[in-house]
Amino acid sequence: MTLNELGNIGEFISSIGVIVSLVYLAAQIRKSTETERTSTYQSVVSDFGSLNRTMASNAELSYLYVRALENFAELDVAEKARISQLFFATFHYFENMYYQYQKGYLEEDVWRGWKRLMLTYYARPGFQTWWSIRRDVFSNSFGEFLEASKPDRYIASYNDVTELKSNTTESE
Repeated sequence: MTLNELGNIGEFISSIGVIVSLVYLAAQIRKSTETERTSTYQSVVSDFGSLNRTMASNAELSYLYVRALENFAELDVAEKARISQLFFATFHYFENMYYQYQKGYLEEDVWRGWKRLMLTYYARPGFQTWWSIRRDVFSNSFGEFLEASKPDRYIASYNDVTELKSNTTESE
């Protein structure tokens, strides 16, 4: 075997090594991306769940939130201050979800449900009043997204949910 032939065999083996390394690297990147998506989703659910637990643990606050979504202007000064913080927190979480979706960390199916909820809140008249005052504290891209988006189906508002009456009657 000549020196030239040995060189060719060495180049061939090196090429196979590079290909194996690239396949391994692609697998690692795919695994890392899936881990990031899972972590992002867990964070989204945890953060939003924490906010919901806070409101659910206080009946007065929950009811105030529902009222504010319908008519922010009717609240007194203290109620507006309290609800402004909750609206900001809610939509800060939504803005994070939007950002994560844009970056590819929330899958389409997961994003669709959150988007529907977000647009349900956004469409309420009381929230629209608040949004007109506080829109500038959110990113331009998020604001433009909200203002251009339309719900793809009807989702009952919290006001609709709290006003639901049971269709069943108690047996005597």
